[in-house]
Amino acid sequence: MPPSNVSEQKSFSFKLILLALLVYGLAHLSPALPWASPSSFLNGLGPQTALAQEDEEDEEDEEDEEDEEDGEGEADEAEGEEGEESAEGEAAAEEEDTSYLTDIGPAKEIINEGYIFPGLGNRKATWGAAQLHILFASFILGCPMFVVIMEVMGARRTQGVRKAVILANVFMGVLTGVIIGIIGEIIVDIHHGVLYGLWACAFAALIVSFLNYFHICMNTKVSSIVGAVVGTFFAYILVPIDHTTVPAIILALLNGAVGGFLSTAIMFAQADYKFERLAHEITKVIGFCYSFTALTGGLFLFIMMVAYKDFISYLVTAYPILFMIGYPTLFILETIVLYIYVYSWEPLNKTNKKGRHIVLGVVLNILGLSLLCALDGPATFMQTPPKPYDALFTTMTEWDRIATMTWMPLNYHRLVGNGTFGGFMVGVISAYMYLWSKDPKEKEYYDWVGYMGNFIGVLFMIPLPAMGYIFVREIYQYDATIGMYIMSDRESMFMLVQGLLIGTMFTASNIYMWVSMKRIENAHRFFPAMKLGFILIVIAATIWFTPRRFFATMLPEPGMNPDMVLPDNLAFLALMVSKNTAAFALVTVTLINYIFYTISTRTGKIAWGKINPLGPYILIFMGFTDIWLMSWMGTIRELSRMNWHIYKVFKDVTPEKFAPSLAESGVFVTGVVWTFFIVMTLIIWLGIKYPKTKKDKTEEAPAAAPQMAE
Repeated sequence: MPPSNVSEQKSFSFKLILLALLVYGLAHLSPALPWASPSSFLNGLGPQTALAQEDEEDEEDEEDEEDEEDGEGEADEAEGEEGEESAEGEAAAEEEDTSYLTDIGPAKEIINEGYIFPGLGNRKATWGAAQLHILFASFILGCPMFVVIMEVMGARRTQGVRKAVILANVFMGVLTGVIIGIIGEIIVDIHHGVLYGLWACAFAALIVSFLNYFHICMNTKVSSIVGAVVGTFFAYILVPIDHTTVPAIILALLNGAVGGFLSTAIMFAQADYKFERLAHEITKVIGFCYSFTALTGGLFLFIMMVAYKDFISYLVTAYPILFMIGYPTLFILETIVLYIYVYSWEPLNKTNKKGRHIVLGVVLNILGLSLLCALDGPATFMQTPPKPYDALFTTMTEWDRIATMTWMPLNYHRLVGNGTFGGFMVGVISAYMYLWSKDPKEKEYYDWVGYMGNFIGVLFMIPLPAMGYIFVREIYQYDATIGMYIMSDRESMFMLVQGLLIGTMFTASNIYMWVSMKRIENAHRFFPAMKLGFILIVIAATIWFTPRRFFATMLPEPGMNPDMVLPDNLAFLALMVSKNTAAFALVTVTLINYIFYTISTRTGKIAWGKINPLGPYILIFMGFTDIWLMSWMGTIRELSRMNWHIYKVFKDVTPEKFAPSLAESGVFVTGVVWTFFIVMTLIIWLGIKYPKTKKDKTEEAPAAAPQMAE
């Protein structure tokens, strides 16, 4: 036989022996690796589909069996013991002794328990990562709405820009219509008020903007009338209701008029380069923050997969299309559009294609809001899963599990909340840059930026309590137990802190308007009325955070002082009538002062850059308070599920299922907020301040002023 054949035969024999050893090893060693066995692997991937009701039924069956055993006689017990001993003996003889598998070798080192993050624990690790992710995500969702409006106001009205403004006006009409519609639905109780507002304002903005493109409807009064008629017509057709009421028609007329007026005002607004510069600087910060959003989101997902892998498996099973297709697609598209938007700013400006850049900004906002609404589905599913629970995976579709009772209310609340957050964060940026700047012209500019940030923040903050009200109302309608747990039980003191923060924010915003008006000519004529308003604000804020009792349970528990209750003659301060009146007073006084402030800025000369030094610090304080409030409200919403991952469906059986104390929660939230605030300060310095400082040191030749798009 040739040598080559001999070597090939030896090689084949050697491979065959190795294959046999490998099969033998897998067959005999796999029981020693419980983490690699097929059953445990499938259990790790699959969800815990057993519902809480089934668990309770199993517990009841076990109790019944125990009761029957206890009722047997002594003779039966003796016979049972003999039978059990014989059965155990037979079982011991039949079963293989596998104790050696856990006493020697690698299996001895395996701990069959869930991983616990050192120092924090699983809940706090998840809590911190989730809060940081939400804060960064809120910034990159709230600021782009602000940026697109500023970019539109800063662009010259060329033909391409006017085309883009049509799309921008429709987008703004949708946001405005939703906000006004919700307020009308709450105050006047208009059925489908949100839809009336949305369709009326959006179609009014579309039709009037289209007419304005051809210079047909340039007068704002005429545009308001045309928008009211057109918007009401489309709202009447598209809203699915048999009988249209008079308040609904009035709401549609109002939204249509607003949409028509804003469309004309924006279409023919005089371009101001300050808006362009503001939008560009904020976009630089957004680019930095998006990276931190992705990093904290990945950290949050990693912690959840390690600490709560069974729950993650359950959610993925509940939302296969959302998590496998919808979320990745939206995230990738948003990432692509965001970076194109950030890095194409100057190239598109230089090639006179500003309109395309504005369209990119609108598309970016649409993708961001779609992503927000998509992820609110699992969030509300955890708090208010649709009923009946036993039909969640039988007759219900994935859309049914997304569109829960609180899904749209949470979308509204987060939409307006992100707008408020974006405005106040712009105020923080302006305050930092104002304090860091030494050039008087730079101080004038950043003083104006602070005014715009406060303008947008307060504008969104005024309707924010209405969004919170409609969200809590849906929770009560779903299950009053959750509402009582929030308002009167374990989280009642959490709500007390929330009321204190909201009252503080409204007070601080009014103080900033007061300080800012002092550098405006002829603004002093409004000061007497504003002083009275401050008194009302303090009284209203005090009523808002006054509780009925100062212990966090429905009834006093051992160790609690039962006398920590308001006297009967002051008990009315804790009623919802008083709370709603106080909230209405806060919003109304702020709106009136806001109107005074707007009139002053339009009729008097403003000494930009001469604001009282207290002004920038108030802007920083309002931004910090808003960050703290957002984190605190997220804490309240998550803890309202009590000891459930998914309310009454997926129980939390970990040692951390208890509600943390007010002090523990406050300290942890404050730590998260300070972390975010410090990181944001570094981002602002790197994105805006550092490039200018570097340019000054190198003494580069001044670049030509950026040219606006033609």
